[in-house]
Amino acid sequence: MALVVLLAACGGEEETKPEPQPDPVKVTPAPAGEPWEDLDEWGLFEDVLTQEPSSEVQRYDVNAPLFSDYTFKRRFAWIPEGTTIDYADQAVWAMPVGTILVKTFSYLTDYRDPSQGERLLETRLLVHEAEGLWTAHTYVFDEAQSAATRKVAGDIIPSSWLDLAGEPQHNDYIVPNTNECEDCHGKKEDGLLDTLGFRTRQIDRPAPEGGDNQIDRFASLGWLSSAPPPAADRERLVDPFGPAPLHERVRSYLDANCGHCHTTGGSASQSALLLSYDLTSDAADPGNWGQCKVPTSAGGATCGHTFDVVPGDPDSSILLCRLRSTDPEVRMPPLVSRVPHEEGIALIVEWINGLEGSCL
Repeated sequence: MALVVLLAACGGEEETKPEPQPDPVKVTPAPAGEPWEDLDEWGLFEDVLTQEPSSEVQRYDVNAPLFSDYTFKRRFAWIPEGTTIDYADQAVWAMPVGTILVKTFSYLTDYRDPSQGERLLETRLLVHEAEGLWTAHTYVFDEAQSAATRKVAGDIIPSSWLDLAGEPQHNDYIVPNTNECEDCHGKKEDGLLDTLGFRTRQIDRPAPEGGDNQIDRFASLGWLSSAPPPAADRERLVDPFGPAPLHERVRSYLDANCGHCHTTGGSASQSALLLSYDLTSDAADPGNWGQCKVPTSAGGATCGHTFDVVPGDPDSSILLCRLRSTDPEVRMPPLVSRVPHEEGIALIVEWINGLEGSCL
């Protein structure tokens, strides 16, 4: 009897088979000079709309982000299998041909509660198509948030959100046209595009999801051609709004928001206002970052002031006036942004108020 019952029990249930899992998404670079029309075609994301990256793609973040009208940003990188990156202490890292750098911009519905969702705006790609040649491509998300398609001419996206204080905000967000990319990413000596944020001082930090250091992670993945120096020996920017000393926070903010143009060989080097991190140390000439410096190429955008930075007097400083301005002929940075960065302005005001000396 027991045997009959056992056989009946064994035969009464069918074995449940696991659901087949989809194959991982493979990164599929477009042919040189023929970018894909849909962002999804690149294979950079398991799901473009949730921004879940492909397993071949690494998400990363930076220490001092460029202000972009209060948008939320995600950054990703991919290099071809079998290639490596040349690490550098100060310079932008030398990325292998085929590298794709990705940045997605969005507005959170409510900045107090990211779980409330977001409005995806655009994804920008920098693709290293040939030695020394990077190309830029922009993909704009439709209003239905169902797809992102390539757009060369730029766009304006009306956007609304609740800020950290719960106050409603609105911005007509500007998507740059492709030619405008070279205004920041272009190298003055040859006009070719280059990367900005992928350098030691920006990415030497924990990964966005927490855990290990990003540079050490890249090394463990075999992405670096040589071992990086120990973390204690690496120079890094600080969070401009964190607990670091004020001078370091200002240097980091100016490097991220101004230093790519205002540096030796940069598109604004003729101004002699040099704001990259390695040119604003205490050992450098204070005139480099504007203290009692008469501008050499500001045109009519001086706000009626004489010096870039007047110690103890932010309201008489050209630098602060241009950061505050919404006039396209005056404002800094000069492109894309429509909204003054109130927190950044407050940081610069605090710094100038603390400077000693006189320009007379």
